Amino acid sequence: MSACVVGLGQEAGGDDAVGLVVVRAVSALAPSIATVLARDASELVDILMTPGRVVLVDAVVGAGSPGRVFQLDPDALADGPSPVSSHMVPVAQALRLARALTADGVGPSIRIVGISIDRPEPLSSGLSPAVLAAVQPAADLVLTLVRE
Repeated sequence: MSACVVGLGQEAGGDDAVGLVVVRAVSALAPSIATVLARDASELVDILMTPGRVVLVDAVVGAGSPGRVFQLDPDALADGPSPVSSHMVPVAQALRLARALTADGVGPSIRIVGISIDRPEPLSSGLSPAVLAAVQPAADLVLTLVRE
């Protein structure tokens, strides 16, 4: 696997689904890129242990105005306090577990794209206008990171 883009989120979680929506947009723009839709960060461990580039896309609660697109440093995320996650196993814990299970640890091939949201809305479908507007810029950033 040369690159894999992983979208995290809950379909019925309102803006929490933005990671899934971004990855679907990436797949439509570049069908040759491997993509995975994951409901929880616990599904990441096996993917994070692979040698190829991995770009994670996830909603982040309280990281600025809704719809803000940014990169998170995987080392800072794994070693420091984790941004608030709506997932049962936060991304930071999945990174720590993958590092513990891999002889060489998780390498620099992991990139994380965050999209700021207010909070997940359980049993809600669709994205708010601000978060929906962030889908294309986030997909463009993902494609840039895959091609680095």
